[in-house]
Amino acid sequence: MASTPAIFVTSNGTERRIQRDENSRWHHYYPLKRFFTWAVKEGYQEQNPIDGIALKPPKAAPIEPYKPEHIDAFVKVLDYDWQTAATTRQKMLAARDRAVLFLFLDSFIRLEECSQLTVGDIDLHRQRILVRKSKTGKSRVTGFGPQTKKALWRYLGLRGDIHEHDALWITEEGHPLSKHGVQEIMRRLKKDAGLQNLKGSIHKLRHTGATITLKHTRDMKGLKLLLGHSSLAMTERYTQFIEAEDVLRSYDGQGPLDWIKG
Repeated sequence: MASTPAIFVTSNGTERRIQRDENSRWHHYYPLKRFFTWAVKEGYQEQNPIDGIALKPPKAAPIEPYKPEHIDAFVKVLDYDWQTAATTRQKMLAARDRAVLFLFLDSFIRLEECSQLTVGDIDLHRQRILVRKSKTGKSRVTGFGPQTKKALWRYLGLRGDIHEHDALWITEEGHPLSKHGVQEIMRRLKKDAGLQNLKGSIHKLRHTGATITLKHTRDMKGLKLLLGHSSLAMTERYTQFIEAEDVLRSYDGQGPLDWIKG
C-alpha cells in the first residue's frame, strides 16, 4: 500500500508533493517534534506548530544476524592476514582486527562504545569489559569468552604500552583508532571475504552475538543487562528470528504440500 504523500507549499505558493515511507516520515517528524516541544518549554515559541500532526513510530524490523558461514568467511580472512603478516606491525594489525571482530560477537558492544575503550577497561583475567560511555549514559559491565580472551591477549602483546595514550585500538602509526577506522575493519573483511554485497554493518555483529546467546541461554533479562537496553521490549526483538527458525526447523524441511500428499 502506497503511503500518503506529504504536501508542502513553497514560498511562491506552489504545492510540492513528496512521497515518503513510514520510516522516512518518522525520522523527519520525531526530531522536529522534540525541537519544537523544547522551544515552547523554553519560551521561544508560544505553540508547537506541529501539534496537530500525530505519527506513530514505525515497527522495528526483526533482527537478522549473520549466518555461521559468514562468520567462518571472516575468520578465514583473519587467519590469512595473520599467516601472511611479514612484520611486527602487520601482525599487530592482523591481531587487532581479529580482536575487534571477536569482541563485537562476544560482548555485544556498540560501535561508539568499542571505539572509546581503553586498555584499562579490559580485564583479561576475569574476562570482563567496563563500558564507561554507553548509549544510555550509564556504565555497564559485559564479558567475553576464551577465544576473545586469546585474541585480546595476542593483540595487547603486539600493541605494547609505549604510547602516549591508553586507547585500546590503535592505527598502524600508533594513534587511537576512530570509530570510522573500526567500521573500515568490517568493510575490509566483507570485501576480502567476497561478501561486500551482504547487508549489515559492524553493528550486525552485536545482533549476531546476542541472538546466539539468547538461543543458547533463553535468559532475556540477563541479555538485556549485557546489551545495555533500557527496556525488555528492545531485547524481545531478538526472539523473533529465533522463534521463526525454531518453527521452521520443527517442520523438518517439509511444508503443507508435503503433508497433503502424505
